[in-house]
Amino acid sequence: MKIVKSMKIMSLVFAAALLAAACGSDNATSAADASGAAAEIPVIDAANISERAGTPLVINFFASWCPSCVSELPDFEEVHQNFGEDVTFLGIAQRDRPSDALSLIERTGVTYEIGNDPDGELFQDYNALAMPTTVFVSADGEVVKTFSGVLTTESLTSIINEELL
Repeated sequence: MKIVKSMKIMSLVFAAALLAAACGSDNATSAADASGAAAEIPVIDAANISERAGTPLVINFFASWCPSCVSELPDFEEVHQNFGEDVTFLGIAQRDRPSDALSLIERTGVTYEIGNDPDGELFQDYNALAMPTTVFVSADGEVVKTFSGVLTTESLTSIINEELL
């Protein structure tokens, strides 16, 4: 019994270490692109999030270095278009180069607001553990659900209808 418990704890520690290593590359928070031009993405923190109360909010933590994040962005854009002004969408570039994040947003056709979490503080504030992570916030500012993993158009729509509307 003690061996099984120890193995579970070691597995969790190992998984956390892998995540930290993946998120902590030296160039992941650089604010300049290859040409040296500064890429502009506003830093988003908890205060910025609280200012959005009044409309249900979907916060999606993504990164250009995360294949699962890249694959779900077109679905998020489709759902954003379907709900219009009834639900606010906010994409947060998680420990990513701003230029890479902006390039990804352009390639995937995302039109909703994008912010930056260069040090991962907001990601940690939501107790997120994996990428991608999506946080669902009610119109009164309460976190009603946090989901780690890929969401499709169907699953995202279902969660919004069940949890936010």
